[in-house]
Amino acid sequence: MSSATSCVIGFVGGQLDTAAFEQLLYKDAETERLLSAQPAPRYAHAGHTLYHYLISLDLRNPADALNAQGALAEFLHAANIPVVVSEKPTQLHELLLAAQPKWLDVDLAYVAALLDKAPRHAKKSERTQWLRAQLLELFRYAKKPPRWLQAPNWPIEAHGPLVFLGQLTVDGYFHDEAAVYVFYDASKNECRSILQTC
Repeated sequence: MSSATSCVIGFVGGQLDTAAFEQLLYKDAETERLLSAQPAPRYAHAGHTLYHYLISLDLRNPADALNAQGALAEFLHAANIPVVVSEKPTQLHELLLAAQPKWLDVDLAYVAALLDKAPRHAKKSERTQWLRAQLLELFRYAKKPPRWLQAPNWPIEAHGPLVFLGQLTVDGYFHDEAAVYVFYDASKNECRSILQTC
């Protein structure tokens, strides 16, 4: 078995962390050759090979890391290479989603970075509660949270999320139902608006 295959098994099984695997993707010619010889998953929107699919992902995002693990597990199973798939990426993904209120759908890389500050000794339920409290503290609103017409789109700047001031229903102007969401950026003392239609 090649060292590249061993590394893929290590990543899928949880012995090789995501950052180390990402380094192999970009710096190890043997890993590139191995994965370039495989077709991209049928559901892939980017790349014709498994390698190109993997480098199209943002592996800092737990959802993309989970997708990478799944695609590589499929590759190993198709090649009849035994592997025990680690449940940690799935558990992390579920925790990050469970901690977010329904009106919030933040990039999971951002949420995972917050979770890194959680107490390490805490149980899963305690970490979920801790993360939810952090999100509610960071994603503030004047009176009530937004009621999004489409997918949530809360703006986040380098200094953190903007404050939601409110939303305006726009009747009769657009062909579809429309709403404008107004956010306040305290660092610039200005407002930003987001338009959604459905």
